[in-house]
Amino acid sequence: FTLQKNLLYIALTNLDACVYQVTYSAKLLTTAVFSYLILGRIFSFWQQAGLGLLMVGVALVQYSQVDEMRKPTGEHPLLGIAAILVACVTSGFASVYFEYWLKHSQDFWVKQAQLSFFASMIALTGVATQDWVAVREH
Repeated sequence: FTLQKNLLYIALTNLDACVYQVTYSAKLLTTAVFSYLILGRIFSFWQQAGLGLLMVGVALVQYSQVDEMRKPTGEHPLLGIAAILVACVTSGFASVYFEYWLKHSQDFWVKQAQLSFFASMIALTGVATQDWVAVREH
């Protein structure tokens, strides 16, 4: 989740707010795919149709952003799109894998310690690479 939040920050600084919000709704699609692959969930026809409509909507918003004559809000819109798509994948995977752990784990607190350790390492790496000078000054 820590990696996902950092990616969302990158995406938001490089995308228009509307494009950001609609594209981030694609995390529902990635969550459904990981639910099928990891948990073995089967979706009804109407659920699959809804996910298909969501995918079409996200594609149309992306197409309209490319087609418009005005310049996108951020400096690097492709970086923003890539960041938000990776954030969608990490969000879907993290949510479904956490559910899998809850259902199949014998020791919940050991799993929590593992998750917090890796999240702390990712967060500290981000601080060391981006804000080390500010941290050293304070």
